Amino acid sequence: MHCLLICLALLVPSWSLAQTIPVPDREGLLQALALASGGEVLLLSAGNYGELDLFPKGPVTPIFDKEVVLRGADPESPPVFERLKLTGARNLAFEDVLFDYRFKEGEVPGEVRPFQVRASTDIRFSRVVFDGDTARGVGPTDDHFGVGIGLSARGVTRLIVERSVIRGFYRGLSVGEGTDVRILRNDLYDLRSDGMNFVKATGLLVEANVIRDFKRSFDSQDHADMIQFWSMNADYPSTDVLIRRNLLTAGNGDHTQAIFMRNEAVDTQGGGSPMFYRDIVIEENLILNSHFHGITVGETQGLVIRRNTLIRVPRRSELGTRGDFANMPGIQVAEGSQDVVIQNNIASRVPKVRTGWVQAGNALVQDLEPLKKGYYPRVFTKPFGSAPYPPKNFSAIVGGEVDRMNLGAPIAAFRWGE
Repeated sequence: MHCLLICLALLVPSWSLAQTIPVPDREGLLQALALASGGEVLLLSAGNYGELDLFPKGPVTPIFDKEVVLRGADPESPPVFERLKLTGARNLAFEDVLFDYRFKEGEVPGEVRPFQVRASTDIRFSRVVFDGDTARGVGPTDDHFGVGIGLSARGVTRLIVERSVIRGFYRGLSVGEGTDVRILRNDLYDLRSDGMNFVKATGLLVEANVIRDFKRSFDSQDHADMIQFWSMNADYPSTDVLIRRNLLTAGNGDHTQAIFMRNEAVDTQGGGSPMFYRDIVIEENLILNSHFHGITVGETQGLVIRRNTLIRVPRRSELGTRGDFANMPGIQVAEGSQDVVIQNNIASRVPKVRTGWVQAGNALVQDLEPLKKGYYPRVFTKPFGSAPYPPKNFSAIVGGEVDRMNLGAPIAAFRWGE
């Protein structure tokens, strides 16, 4: 018996008993994944690992009892993945790696999805970079603008994307049919159309992200939003959503809509109350932009919009002018919504009071008429500063109405651009 145990031990690679496993290259990665059972940290050396396509009946089954981490050994020289497709995966994480998309002839802007997660559970991306590319040789509307979707996820449960960068794509992040998804402390910029896109989300947290500096194609029909929800052709609505303490700023880029949650299933497709968004909270966000739609929400049952600050900054495409009142970001909510609270916000406009709604403590501000109430320089410390518009410029003047009532987003929580 003693001899048998010794012989069996000799057949098992020594590193398989270790928690941390060095991986020299793509072949070594596939071998390590095939032998992993859960709990391992795979330390990936610098280099190009090409495409990683994992699915249950493939060469490597991506299903583990505990989280397996693919971590770059040197964050300064991260391993590179050109494509990623996870299907039916469970308990897999990526840390300190680079997902580097390169445009290929024939790819259609807005349609190519180089990094995908499908029907997977407990997937995490931490401190990674999704690096996009621009179109070439397509036409004047698309050339030199971002292509593809940075991260595309569908049918996922407990997906986490945190402390990461998504840049240079047509659309930054798209999640459909996601349950218990967490999007935390990421930086998204140089995008053409949308920052984040959600449909059929259940239990979603979008917190402490910075979405900024869009590079739009104004000759296209793009509908640019920083955070967008939609419900067209959906069979159930998004529910239990919290959007909190995000900085949504035009920065040095182009203007966009900010938080836009139209409910097409109701307003166009006749879905009725079963398709109302449910239990949505939008709080403590700072929006610096130049579009009517600052926070716009379609038909909802149970909606809280509180302590957000919405400020107009000049459009890059219209230098030398601030535009008219219609360009100031305001708050809009579909009339049919029920159990609505709109409270302690700072914005150019809020909805009319409706039966059953609670509206209180909202401060209306504007940048057009110095003699009228809410004029920016009498509310904020440095509201007419130049791009990229550091959040501290919009701190409330001490002793003013906004300061005394403690309204709007907590400006000290936003450190970007200083």
